[in-house]
Amino acid sequence: MSITAKLLRVYQADRQIRGLKGRVQAAERFLKQREKALADLDAKRDSLSGQARHLKAAAHNDETEIAGIEERIDKLREQLNAATTNKQYTALLTEVNTFKADKAAAEERALETMTRMEEITASLEALQDERAEMVKLRDLARAERDARMAEIQERLTELEAERAVAAEDLPPDVLAEYESEVEFRDEDVMASIQEMDRKRLEYCCGACQVLLPVDVVSSAINGGSINRCPSCRAFLYIEQATRDAAVPTKR
Repeated sequence: MSITAKLLRVYQADRQIRGLKGRVQAAERFLKQREKALADLDAKRDSLSGQARHLKAAAHNDETEIAGIEERIDKLREQLNAATTNKQYTALLTEVNTFKADKAAAEERALETMTRMEEITASLEALQDERAEMVKLRDLARAERDARMAEIQERLTELEAERAVAAEDLPPDVLAEYESEVEFRDEDVMASIQEMDRKRLEYCCGACQVLLPVDVVSSAINGGSINRCPSCRAFLYIEQATRDAAVPTKR
């Protein structure tokens, strides 16, 4: 068996492996989308929970401040009742009114805080329901991915074993060159030589359709060394029917 034929075995195994894995990749991408959506919901939940904690602390501070102001106002009122001069009474009354304004501002702030807390609590409850639904969808996507993987696993294992055996028959430098190409271009790593005009010995690359030099075609027909398309650099091989048809012309 020629080196090209051995390389073709590796290439054909790779194509089948890629085809099988393609069945799983779509399910894998869908699962990742679900996982990202769930992660986004978790991030939103964490943000809202952080806001809720901050507002709870602010509400506690407001309550403490209001209680302190009320206590101060009560003491000032006692002093008002005990005031002996008009000047003293006026000063104390001004201070009471100032604290009343501070209390009103604190109460308004506390009301805004409570309103915001209620909104966040409602958002968290709705988010929790949405998250529960997304968890179900994520689990379904994971089950679908696992099912597809199970469907192909046996055949995939067989193909990978066949590919490993075929690769062992190749010279290391040829295998390394091929695998380097596969890393950058999954498709059209190998291409068949296609007949255009047998009498004129015109053959083209099956990948890029560019006319091939006669010496490259002759080398492929004779089963010589590895040949590559001068244009697209695909590894070239020739089908047996094309080879058989070309031999009489070549002679």
